[in-house]
Amino acid sequence: MQAARYRKLDEAVRHLKVGDLVMVNADTVLGSVVRRTTGSHWSHVAIVFDVPDVSSTEHDVLIVEAAWQVEIHRLTSYTHEPQTYELGFKRLDFLTDAERERFRGFFLDAVDTPYDTHRLWSFVVESAIAWTKGVNVNYNEARKYIDTKNFICTSLAQRAFYLAVSPEKRGRTLFRGQEKGLDFLRLMEDISPGHIARSENTSWLYNPHR
Repeated sequence: MQAARYRKLDEAVRHLKVGDLVMVNADTVLGSVVRRTTGSHWSHVAIVFDVPDVSSTEHDVLIVEAAWQVEIHRLTSYTHEPQTYELGFKRLDFLTDAERERFRGFFLDAVDTPYDTHRLWSFVVESAIAWTKGVNVNYNEARKYIDTKNFICTSLAQRAFYLAVSPEKRGRTLFRGQEKGLDFLRLMEDISPGHIARSENTSWLYNPHR
């Protein structure tokens, strides 16, 4: 298992690039539900939207995320509350500078798009049943709630990466890889923070547990 590139949070922040993934472990009720039902240490994902300078601090770094809608915040919205939020950072190393810049247009178009709450809760219920009863709910039931005009945090990231690169590179952006038996909709939309954390297409820049 590959070690994270940086050992300290502030060191990783100084080396962030547009398009890097911000992994969030939120000590909240919803965060706890997501972690338990997906079997992941991480409960939320954001993406670096802007890094003004190579020596940027956490105050300078802007992130974009699908919270209750697609919004842009400072990284300090998380780093100023370490008692509630634990962070890690991942990167798709093969992205070019031009591809990273394409993210901006995608996110600006997506700003204020409502969060897909119906989908979130359908997946939570599906996972909870599987976790507590040992019964796998048919994914076709959950997918009825997918509205591709809206986002959850992970689908926002997946679609942004997929559309930012040239067609021949798109397979390398899939967090779930080319898993056998998954159709395209599921590869793009049925994604948890755990899938991103385990993705072999991404590498850890900073992970307090590695």
